[in-house]
Amino acid sequence: MDKSLRTLRAEIAEQLSFINHKPYSHNIIGIILQQIASRFGIEEANQVIEDYNLEYFGWRKVTTNE
Repeated sequence: MDKSLRTLRAEIAEQLSFINHKPYSHNIIGIILQQIASRFGIEEANQVIEDYNLEYFGWRKVTTNE
């Protein structure tokens, strides 16, 4: 069963508290962002990066060259 966007966003929110405290939290967030981009589009993944201030932690928004 595919996870909803809401569930994926909640998983990212949960992992934020573990950054720099638990190993692999960055990796998990990156994987979730890839899932969001794949299923819901790059724009939605960029919105998640903005909503959770992930640029502060090193993630960057992706621009598309259409």
